[in-house]
Amino acid sequence: MYEIDQPEPPESFRRAWHEAGMHLQQQATEGIRWLRAELRPPLAEHLAFLLGNQLVFVFVEPEDALFGNKELFLRVSADAKAIPCLMPMAFVGGKFQPKYMGWGLVHALTNEPVNPAVLVSDELIEMSDWELHDMAIQVVRQGLQEEGKEVFSYQPSMEIDPSIWFYDGGDEFWVVVRAARYPATSAEMPANIENISKNCAHKAKGGFFASVGLACKDDPFLPDGEGAIPLYRGHGMFVKYEGLEPVSGGMADVRAELRDTSHID
Repeated sequence: MYEIDQPEPPESFRRAWHEAGMHLQQQATEGIRWLRAELRPPLAEHLAFLLGNQLVFVFVEPEDALFGNKELFLRVSADAKAIPCLMPMAFVGGKFQPKYMGWGLVHALTNEPVNPAVLVSDELIEMSDWELHDMAIQVVRQGLQEEGKEVFSYQPSMEIDPSIWFYDGGDEFWVVVRAARYPATSAEMPANIENISKNCAHKAKGGFFASVGLACKDDPFLPDGEGAIPLYRGHGMFVKYEGLEPVSGGMADVRAELRDTSHID
């Protein structure tokens, strides 16, 4: 675990980022599922989406308004098994627009144009640990929001803890999230949880741990997990989430109900 002190994106970058997202949405009016569509630091990828069985990370590069760490972006993209794309943006006629035709994306390693729609196939691609972690964070965020808590920061990078920060009654709390891939039904609390707690004590009233179990909705659920079906991109899954486990501090009464629900991308 390490602390990341990332400034807020400048307004010029925000404008370019917004135009980049709008342009990408127009390229695939249906079928695109956004995983990163908010500028909430800390950031590795600026935009992230699923299209069919393809996971795409985007690093927006506006003229004279660069923001972010490209080395971190490439490392996180590799961990997530995502296609790392750059999106250069030009300032024309008083607004930002993609520098290149089509999707406006170029591969961050080869500089070749990328058309995600062309890359979509029927190939079964198993979800990466990053994707499971991101899904687990979505589950916990939804639970907090349903209880009226204000989530003000979250980060799907597996290199960064805590995963989520939220307000409850004017106080700040944090959550360390871990995902379990069936046949495991629950995730273990990280061994360095006490260090995380100590490092967050100066700004938070307390912290929690959240375990989220994920299984393919078509799994036969045989004894000992025999014949377990992998979790594939775009396929349905069962989610097991039993709420937050207090780790430290004066805890607010934050609990989430047990969930065993299907999620279909």
